[in-house]
Amino acid sequence: MHVSNVIDFIAKKKEREERQRVQELEHYVATQCNFEHPRNIDALVDEKIIEVKDHSLFLGFLSILKDEQIDPLDIFQDVFTFEPAHFEVSYNMRWWSVVQLAFTFLTILKENEPHTYADFLGLSE
Repeated sequence: MHVSNVIDFIAKKKEREERQRVQELEHYVATQCNFEHPRNIDALVDEKIIEVKDHSLFLGFLSILKDEQIDPLDIFQDVFTFEPAHFEVSYNMRWWSVVQLAFTFLTILKENEPHTYADFLGLSE
């Protein structure tokens, strides 16, 4: 038996666990993170549960939005408002990818403009 043919059971288990974690997180965001429950979104921003994407990737996404004449605030609101399938049909973009970029946007906004962040989520009172 060649060493290259040995199945790495530990790596397979970790991959399966990571897929499960992402699926659970996607479900949570889809069902619990919306403007009726803005504190759920805020908690995920604070806990940094969703990986903040590289700023150059985020800026590239903003450039695509500009080319497509899509207001970034609109798409970042819609990602938390629309059902995932409706979002994907409306924007022709993967919902989960935009969710991750939305959390990058929210993290940057919270750090640099906390009042605007609170207004965006409807946390201002």
